[in-house]
Amino acid sequence: MTRSTSTTSPAPPDRVVLASYADTALTLDEFERRYAQSVGGRTQAADDSMAAYRDFLERLVNFKLKVRAARAAGLDTLDSFRSEVREYRQRMAEPRIRSERIMEPIVREVYERKKQEVDVSHILLRVPQDAAPEDTAAAYHEMQALVDSLRQGASFRDLAYRHSEDPSAQQQGRPGYRGHLGYITAGQVVKPFEDRLYTTPEGEMSDIFRTRFGYHVLTVHDRRPRQPEVRLSHLYIRPDGQGQQAQARARRLADSLHTELDAGKDFGSLARQYSDDRRSAQKGGDLGYVQPSQRLPEAFVSALDTLQVGQTSDVLETRFGYHIIRLDDRKAPQSFEEAYDALKKQVAQMPRVRRQKASLAQTILTENDSAVDTSAIRSALQVASLDTTAQVVSAVASDSSAADRSILRIGERSYTLGEWAQHVRSTNRRSSSLSNALQSFINETAIAFAAHQLEARDPDFAAQMEEYREGVLLFQYMQDSVWTVAARDTSLLRDTYRAHKDEYRFPVRVRTLALHSPSDSLLQPYATAHQNGTPRRAIVQRAAADSLVRVDTTHVTDSSSDPYAQMQSVQDGTAAGPLQSDNEWLYLIRDARLPARPKTFDEARSEVLSDAQAAYEERVHQQLRDRYNATLYPERLQRAFRSDAATTASEADATQ
Repeated sequence: MTRSTSTTSPAPPDRVVLASYADTALTLDEFERRYAQSVGGRTQAADDSMAAYRDFLERLVNFKLKVRAARAAGLDTLDSFRSEVREYRQRMAEPRIRSERIMEPIVREVYERKKQEVDVSHILLRVPQDAAPEDTAAAYHEMQALVDSLRQGASFRDLAYRHSEDPSAQQQGRPGYRGHLGYITAGQVVKPFEDRLYTTPEGEMSDIFRTRFGYHVLTVHDRRPRQPEVRLSHLYIRPDGQGQQAQARARRLADSLHTELDAGKDFGSLARQYSDDRRSAQKGGDLGYVQPSQRLPEAFVSALDTLQVGQTSDVLETRFGYHIIRLDDRKAPQSFEEAYDALKKQVAQMPRVRRQKASLAQTILTENDSAVDTSAIRSALQVASLDTTAQVVSAVASDSSAADRSILRIGERSYTLGEWAQHVRSTNRRSSSLSNALQSFINETAIAFAAHQLEARDPDFAAQMEEYREGVLLFQYMQDSVWTVAARDTSLLRDTYRAHKDEYRFPVRVRTLALHSPSDSLLQPYATAHQNGTPRRAIVQRAAADSLVRVDTTHVTDSSSDPYAQMQSVQDGTAAGPLQSDNEWLYLIRDARLPARPKTFDEARSEVLSDAQAAYEERVHQQLRDRYNATLYPERLQRAFRSDAATTASEADATQ
């Protein structure tokens, strides 16, 4: 029999009200978000009990009411509050913007590009960055002539050998010979070169482009997926001479070793005995983890394509001699999240980060109707003769009217020459050119402006800021309206003490003298004195006068931990030590056993104050609930995290 089901959907979490007070509603959606944050995520939250949900609801409502009362008292209008919130916003928002809009796009691009490696050749004609226009034009025209020759069928290798100003182009046996760089990947070359590397089709030539080194043209030979890092062991036989006979002897030895490996001989033992790579031979041939295309001969890379972990290659020949390799491990490709920290560290110092920051700053300026007065520095000061940034900063410091001159406007906010000068001082840019110092100020100011605006455009950050405001208001309200009030109410403290007098007690304790020192040798004279019968009072007086020894009295109870706990089971006058404890040495002397007894009011004062504040806080909670007509609906907590549980159950059913 098929049962009919209701077509009415339950209200979404943002419509289910768990509590109401004044003109505010606390929804299931907010409750779930706050609860999940408190326990480490929604998965953990979904496993908790209804009692835990109810307790949290009670505490969350009390929290909200105290924040409401703090705002009603005007605590959110205080300059100290606004300043603290403003500082927190900048402290949290700027790193977030720099991470999300500067670093993360670069890291993600490098991560995606690193999945592939490109076999490339290039020709370089060097041009200094500050070259005269005529020199720049001459280099460009020379490169254009080379490109024309290439398009007419000239050999790229030959032209690179004769004309490229990359020194490696003429160095046989090195990467870059005749322009051929081999397989490279993202992060190894400057950004303009990398961009052409990944956008030029296989088998074709790029346009002419410029980097900080000069003009380049490149051609892409091949693309292939980048192999993950592998761990290799290596057995290397180097010919003992230059002739064919030496080559043949080396080959015969390598072949015989390979036969022994096939017969079951241990690779590490043979490597230690025969390998001519003595560094790896000492470790049984272990080369550690290497990136195949970056650090291995092509013969190794080709062999790795056919090897499984644990397998050994045939005898491989390179220009160095003969090799046998064993594949010991092959790393799995990392996810973006796994690779992020290492890639971020790799790209942090690359020029592309500065360019991305400048690009972001320009975007922010454009989006916010900004204006830059690039002539204001000199026109405001009327000091055209001042040529250096340091001179202008010094002049600003002595001219307050000039310091107030606006040089930058972003939205409704203006920034002054004085603020520019402060930026120069704080970033130590006095030796920079005026244009560079001004551009640095513009870029940093634009990012700081965006950080200030982040709360308005990012709901997650807005929620984070609201929680911080509430936390600051709660602390201030508790300080002003609970903790201080209770601490000053002597009658409340006395009443609390009398009501709980039997609870404020000292347990049985063992009074123990403890001498502390950074060295056991410094405590040995005190140990000798005690063993010789020197009175404890005299030992304490001697230690008090010793700048290298600290003495105090400790009351040891059943809950005390070692090394103090051992004082419980010995006789009065017994000593222990010197004993090492954490980063110091101790010498302990049991003084006397003290019986359990009630604490006086002064002895119990900290406990009394805590209890009085807790009781007073409960009264405040009730007063606030009455004032704001708070009503709770704990029965609606039955829906808390049910969607998570339902999803988990349905996924489990799907796998049955």
